[in-house]
Amino acid sequence: MTRIHKSSNSRSLPSASRRDSLFWLAAVTIFLTAASSRLFTSPSLESEIKTREDFNSIIQWDEPQPTLYEQLGIDAYSHQNINTSGHHKIYKYISPYEQRFPNYKRPYWAEKTIPYNNNVPTNKQICFVHVGKAGGSTIGCSLGFSLHCSEDEQSIPGLLPIITTHAFHRGVFDCKEDAAYYLFVIRDPLARVMSAFNYNRPGADKEEPKSEVFRAGTQDFYVKCPYWTLNDVAQNGLLSNGEASVECRRKARQALQGVKEFVPHWFFNFQYYYEFISQDVLRGKMLVIRNEHIVDDWNSIEGMLGGHNNVMDPSLLPANNVHNKNSTDLYLSEGSRFALCKALCNEIQVYKAILRSALNLMEEDVHISLEELRLQCPVEAASEVCDAEKPDITEKILDRKGC
Repeated sequence: MTRIHKSSNSRSLPSASRRDSLFWLAAVTIFLTAASSRLFTSPSLESEIKTREDFNSIIQWDEPQPTLYEQLGIDAYSHQNINTSGHHKIYKYISPYEQRFPNYKRPYWAEKTIPYNNNVPTNKQICFVHVGKAGGSTIGCSLGFSLHCSEDEQSIPGLLPIITTHAFHRGVFDCKEDAAYYLFVIRDPLARVMSAFNYNRPGADKEEPKSEVFRAGTQDFYVKCPYWTLNDVAQNGLLSNGEASVECRRKARQALQGVKEFVPHWFFNFQYYYEFISQDVLRGKMLVIRNEHIVDDWNSIEGMLGGHNNVMDPSLLPANNVHNKNSTDLYLSEGSRFALCKALCNEIQVYKAILRSALNLMEEDVHISLEELRLQCPVEAASEVCDAEKPDITEKILDRKGC
């Protein structure tokens, strides 16, 4: 493609504008070149370049493309905006979730608490995919959502909090399918499973007690089965010499596969979030923030969108939804780790697919995360197939889509 470099010498354009002159100069040049090389056997040059718009579509100008800020006509969200906006003020906008389910109210945590900018069209919006126990509360509060956020919390300056307008968490898909991007927050699968197990255990969270309904849904798994720690699940429910009953062993595998909701954040797993959104919709639209690399990934996305690639630093990250654990809660024997990784094989394959689909991750970033995965689950990190078939969760998804 011909590239025109615009000269800084003003004497070259004594009367007409520079671009008008270049237009006719280039048109004549292309005509002479085409004629001499017999590239055109008909008056196609005349039909090829009839207007300046045609010319500009052929010539690649050395001009910077407008950033997304400029395209939208908005300013980056700044500390000044934060200080004047008021904390946890809810900004109302049309809820896709309420449009799908008119009899239900969108939960408070799916609403924006920083100024929602109505200048952001749907094809520029980002949907925040909040995978439970992957660091989503920390990211969500920084983006201006409300789940597990403290009253004095402030969202991060930059473009990302402005254009991340809607959220998807558990059974609440409050996004428009034609959004520009889907922002997944992910974490090493085994680490996420352990965090979710300890969080969902009845009575484990004294600061925020679970409801009686929630307790009833999990009590059979944690109490009636010998599963008080994740190591217990592996030792008693997965290994061949385990002490759990046949029924409890079945529940352990169903829970880890996301087939039954014995542990809620296991039920809403990577496979659920990844398959809930049509693959045709997701293709070329996935952004990823890895729990282990939040600052780097946030900044890479901000830079990709046209903002500053150093807007986030560790001091700005809130420590949300963090609960004290004792050493017993975090312990896994080597045998337990092996058994859990095997049971999570299909979930690990989805995790790898998400990593590889991320627009903001370089090949080196993906390699680093796969190496981190290999330290936890070496067999599953290296393999692309699993002994067990991937669960069919079509019904689970359709139920939550209201189909």
